[in-house]
Amino acid sequence: MFTFNRVLDRWLTVTTAAAVIVMMLHIVTHALARSLFDAPISGTNEIVEYWYLPIVALLGIPAAQLQKEHITVTMAIERARPATAAVFTIFACILGALVCLAFAWFGLTRALEYMAIGQTADVSDVITWPVYFLVPIVFVLLAVLYILDAVVIALTRQPDPDMVTGAPAEHDLETRTY
Repeated sequence: MFTFNRVLDRWLTVTTAAAVIVMMLHIVTHALARSLFDAPISGTNEIVEYWYLPIVALLGIPAAQLQKEHITVTMAIERARPATAAVFTIFACILGALVCLAFAWFGLTRALEYMAIGQTADVSDVITWPVYFLVPIVFVLLAVLYILDAVVIALTRQPDPDMVTGAPAEHDLETRTY
């Protein structure tokens, strides 16, 4: 399970970084072509808006979940015993998985609608419907991560395990920066 998380974390990081680099190269090439040759790359704004940015934003959600980088409110569990905190955390994971599955279902229905009509970007001919399928994929993946979190918490009885290493997550409030 932890190997899956490590591989997934690496894949999300590399894919997101590659999307950012390709986006930057595309934008720089567009700007240089527009400035030097008065020949901008057609559809650059639409490609950035409808392809690169959704990929970067959506892949960042499960990556943040894997790295425990989401904002969490621990009022209910920080003073509880570890077993009680684990129960509350498992409940929150199950609730999070259900919400993610609802988002995935909505995203899938919307993606199928856009595929059926051949959705394009506003007034240009840039095809955008395939990127809408990333929404259900990402939210199903996030639901799976929540379920894996719940399983690991149930097995270890630790309310906040590190999902990449399996050890209890370290929290150092004195050195945390915001």
